Amino acid sequence: MLRKIKLYGELAEFVGHKEFEVQVDSLAKAVSFLINNFEGIDKFMSPKYYQVKIGNYEIDESELTYPIGQEDIHFTPVIAGAGGRGGLGRVLLGAALIGVGIVSGGTGFALN
Repeated sequence: MLRKIKLYGELAEFVGHKEFEVQVDSLAKAVSFLINNFEGIDKFMSPKYYQVKIGNYEIDESELTYPIGQEDIHFTPVIAGAGGRGGLGRVLLGAALIGVGIVSGGTGFALN
């Protein structure tokens, strides 16, 4: 089933798009889609922090490979020094996202 991946802020600017429809069943595969379709995104995302939501649910590091259901996937960059990360809920380091995206593979992904 197709899911929407929505990018915000500087991540959307880097990629040049704010939204995609792709066939993925986990957050790891969504990240793999980004890695395999946008050169340099792994280096861009690695040192930064992101709030990642499936629908309205904030994901933590232990849930990166869980099935995502039918909800949209949201990647929102968290600006460093913006009052600390404590009040922003769950925040993930881009390197963790990239690592799980690389491990999950990614063959067969394409832009729709």
